[in-house]
Amino acid sequence: MFDGISTAVLLLYVILLLLALIVLTLLVLLVQSGIFTSVDEVKTGKPPVGQMILAYKFNRGPYNQAGQLFTEAAIIEPGNKKVGIYYDDPNKVESSMLRYVVGSILSVGSDQVNIDMVKKFTDNGFKIIHLPEVTYGVYTRFPHITTLSILIAVHKAYPKLQAYIEERKLCAYPFLEYYDGGHIHFWAPLSRQEEFFVPECETAAGGDQPTTEWDSTAHSNSSQSCDDDLQVSHDLPHSPVEEKSEMPVSESADESTNWPISDADNQNGNNTNVETDEAKEDDQGSDDSSSSFELLKPELGTPTAE
Repeated sequence: MFDGISTAVLLLYVILLLLALIVLTLLVLLVQSGIFTSVDEVKTGKPPVGQMILAYKFNRGPYNQAGQLFTEAAIIEPGNKKVGIYYDDPNKVESSMLRYVVGSILSVGSDQVNIDMVKKFTDNGFKIIHLPEVTYGVYTRFPHITTLSILIAVHKAYPKLQAYIEERKLCAYPFLEYYDGGHIHFWAPLSRQEEFFVPECETAAGGDQPTTEWDSTAHSNSSQSCDDDLQVSHDLPHSPVEEKSEMPVSESADESTNWPISDADNQNGNNTNVETDEAKEDDQGSDDSSSSFELLKPELGTPTAE
């Protein structure tokens, strides 16, 4: 069959065939990952997840480096759903100064918290926060089929979210990505925004000044507009440095940890001064707006900020 065909020509045919197979494979992967799929219609409604207890790590740098923290969280507890919180507009803030958080969800709503899982995360440098439930947010989603779906979703979702927010002059920030295994949910809260900012957002690492001019001035006006329900043009998340400093933060870790603890933890003697569900309900009765930044008790080994 190949009589009369030189070895060089035959080798060329093999190379072209391999290249064609590679291109076809990439095309199939792109299609499967959603290259031709549109994000869901952007809308205002109830966010896809409510109150959360989150084990998180904070970082500064390009947002495309967040994948390393997602991988680290997945290694510690593969079954947990993940959240990313992105605080700065990459079109306005230098990439090395972009602030973001990657977290693993320990509990949603009134779900019980596994103290052993908490300790696994804190032993690996994660911290613990409470994120509030909000009634309304700007929201869309995209199918999560492959890792490539994340890149496709980011490039499709954020321009539509930004356009929606600007068109309606909403005050929605910061942006969250919630990974539930089947979809990537993109949303930004329309209330209680300051409670989504971790303490590390306030200042530069090791410093005592706001990280950028945009941090220290732009948000003060935007936050006031949110409170007054004024129509303010909003591009991407603003950072509430000044307002965040006035947030009610628990004075002692012993008073702040109000997690529902699983029966297994109580039987193992791991309740270490953690309040029961009944005590939590009493606290909520006296103050429903407790700070979302309730940190893990020192007894459980919370790492200090580096």
